[in-house]
Amino acid sequence: MKVLRRSRRLAGCTALALTLAGAAAATATPAQAGGAVIPVLSHVVASWGDNALGQLGDGTTVSRSLSRDIAAGGDVVQVAADGTYGLALRSDGSVWAWGFNERGELGDGTNTQRFTPVQVRSLTGVITQVAAGGRFSLALRSDGTVWAWGRNDHGQLGRGTVSDHEATPARVAVLNHVTKISAGGDFGLALRSDGIVFAWGANQVGQLGNGTTAENHVPVKIVGLSQVTGISAGRDSSLATETNGISAATSVWAWGNNDHGQLGDGTLTGHATPERVAGLPVYIAGISAGGQFATVLGADGSVWGWGANGSGQLDIAPVGSAVTRPVNSIAAGSEITQISAGGSHMLARKSDGTVLAWGSNGQGQLGHGSLAPVSGPVQVTGLTGATQVAAGLSFSLTIHTVLGFAGQSS
Repeated sequence: MKVLRRSRRLAGCTALALTLAGAAAATATPAQAGGAVIPVLSHVVASWGDNALGQLGDGTTVSRSLSRDIAAGGDVVQVAADGTYGLALRSDGSVWAWGFNERGELGDGTNTQRFTPVQVRSLTGVITQVAAGGRFSLALRSDGTVWAWGRNDHGQLGRGTVSDHEATPARVAVLNHVTKISAGGDFGLALRSDGIVFAWGANQVGQLGNGTTAENHVPVKIVGLSQVTGISAGRDSSLATETNGISAATSVWAWGNNDHGQLGDGTLTGHATPERVAGLPVYIAGISAGGQFATVLGADGSVWGWGANGSGQLDIAPVGSAVTRPVNSIAAGSEITQISAGGSHMLARKSDGTVLAWGSNGQGQLGHGSLAPVSGPVQVTGLTGATQVAAGLSFSLTIHTVLGFAGQSS
């Protein structure tokens, strides 16, 4: 999960709020004279794209190509998206979910589809991060333990058992001192505070990175990585960043399926242990593994990608051909601060709070008011103040700031 820093734009919004509040107080009617108008800055979830299963959380199943706020609370700090559902983490540590629920992925103790957010049950303590996988969910608690619910046919809940699904959260075995989590198609990743990565679940193409293709129902250590700072699980491949403690240079590593070149090693051959991806910037700000492609954000604002490109998700020509080595699609100086890879589209948040999108748009997941294909990044229409983005299979989520006012009696 990215640490969300207060941007200059947010500071500007706060200053504007105070100015507007002063103007509102100055023009108050006699009935309002006994109270004050207080500016309130909320952090709300907006969604757009495919909604056939209620994954937009707006109370309907109507897909749309423009963003709209949903009722997930006014204090949301993180969102996560899979193919058919979404998760939101609020500042009080509670988790909310909406969309498809056939495998109990919403964690409310049922298999009932939810068209608006409902609270995940039986999560105690304070949750600090959530991750949405292939119909299963992960949550990281402030004490460093990991909790899971939903689909479990490959042991992706990490409980040491296999079942169709579990509709309420329970603790993932073995793990302590975890600082980051990520959920893939049918496997999970966890980064421990000492830089060691653990994986569990399906492993038919080596996505657990432990040198085998045998699935594991409890977390196992990934081979050969020891100073990891970031992780990202894709459909059936994974990425990790590792930092050299002396120079602070960052290397990117990949493992798992490689049928579209998503491991970035110049081949279409998968591997069950991590291998370094060559040709990337020395300093990395973020990684994101998508459906069958991978992306990297350089600390200089450059964006790099490789793997499947059938929908233009790599933002390079020609569209359609697999790309087996990293290619720079967006130059340094872009002011992009966060990226998120979906099924076959990309989202990028800029430092000014605007959001860019590119790739597949058959369900309106690019958010520019049309289903028409586009060439290159487009700005999501009408969306400002974004603090985080999350790309699902064919829909999109963001947290953005909304300025409002509240009255206070004297």
